[in-house]
Amino acid sequence: MMRLFNRGSRDAPSSDASPEPCAPSPSSSSASVTGPARPIRLVYCDEKGRFRMDPEAVAVLQLVKEPIGVVSVCGRARQGKSFILNQLLGKSSGFQVASTHRPCTKGLWLWSAPLKRRALDGTEYNLLLLDSEGIDAYDQTGTYSTQIFSLAVLLSSMFIYNQMGGIDEAALDRLSLVTQMTKHIRVRASGGKSNASELGQFSPIFVWLLRDFYLDLVEDNRRITPRDYLELALRPVQGARRDIAAKNEIRDSIRALFPDRECFTLVRPLNNESELQRLDQISMDKLRPEFRSGLEALTKFVFERTRPKQVGATVLTGPVLVGVTESYLEALNNGAVPTISSSWQSVEEAECRKAYDSATEVYMSTFDRSKPPEEAGMREAHEEAVQKSLAAFNASAVGVGTARKKHEELLHKFFRRAFEDYKRNAFMEADMQCSHAIQSMEKRLRAACHTPDANIDNVVKVLDALLSEYEASSH
Repeated sequence: MMRLFNRGSRDAPSSDASPEPCAPSPSSSSASVTGPARPIRLVYCDEKGRFRMDPEAVAVLQLVKEPIGVVSVCGRARQGKSFILNQLLGKSSGFQVASTHRPCTKGLWLWSAPLKRRALDGTEYNLLLLDSEGIDAYDQTGTYSTQIFSLAVLLSSMFIYNQMGGIDEAALDRLSLVTQMTKHIRVRASGGKSNASELGQFSPIFVWLLRDFYLDLVEDNRRITPRDYLELALRPVQGARRDIAAKNEIRDSIRALFPDRECFTLVRPLNNESELQRLDQISMDKLRPEFRSGLEALTKFVFERTRPKQVGATVLTGPVLVGVTESYLEALNNGAVPTISSSWQSVEEAECRKAYDSATEVYMSTFDRSKPPEEAGMREAHEEAVQKSLAAFNASAVGVGTARKKHEELLHKFFRRAFEDYKRNAFMEADMQCSHAIQSMEKRLRAACHTPDANIDNVVKVLDALLSEYEASSH
């Protein structure tokens, strides 16, 4: 029989000290990234306990107009989350790695330079890497851990849960955050709290990464895959005791919340304990071959399976990610439950409004006002400006629902009103120019008639000249 649960956890016990309020990380004075790529703070908790987005990360994301995918790594503090992210970056250092007991990461951090990737269906997108604060840091509350965990899940295309050892009962207990998510997130505003199955429609690919793994994966005298091991570990356990029921609830929640899931195992990379403390400084060729091959398989899976984040018909871009994150944080700061559908609707509304504003500016700036005030010419200039404006709107607007349709209708109303206003003004101006021209011609003709040497021939010459000038100006 497979040794499904390892004997005792290899993880250090978490502190029982009373948690302190979350403190902000050092802030950047700049609103945009300059210099080499580096980790930048995305979400943090200020001194008043309110969640904030860092302006530097917002400025960076606003520039990413193409589709984005998000890979986040979450797990207990001090167990190598940042190391895995650095391997995805192809760097020995990037996200901070340290050997002290204090966690390096507070809140959520983002690598400032998206990785250009191509999904399996050929779609080009920008891959964002997200580092998460350890879910059991000594200065956290249970609610705060759930909120950080939930934010990482909601924003991700792929969610990697990093853990030392095998999947035992203690490991399942730590993932009780999954069952807590249903209390902190709703799919829609009405209908009460959401269950894990409903949330699963919006969930990322889930990867349970088991580090320093030493179990022999055998079941019924045959070798099984890490994924088989995961599925066996998530099977309900028979029994009616309250503790068994609680564990089965966690198992059910994981299966329901993450219908697309995978498991990877990595053996201990080195046997020398002192070298493990500075793993980021050890060259890859000195690590155990089994560790290197496992790391290669994980990296291949991440790059092949990650896809642009999408909710319904809305594909995330940098600005959309900013809007969604801000909506979630606003709900958390107001003591409300973040609602996925409402958050996306508000983001779609905001992005479609921005697209509308941009499209109207494109129409006004591209309308050719040099055309003569004739219906055919003005209509041609109008149609050309409309096409450029619609192209700008479609490039920026998100979703296919009511928000987009509403702003499309508003845009067409704007086109009609702007064209009618322009025609009316153009015709009025042309009429005034004609009146002024006629008045000027009349004055010059009268003057010609009242000169001392006036005669019919001179008056006719003046009249012919005036008519020629008028015809030339009318063209």
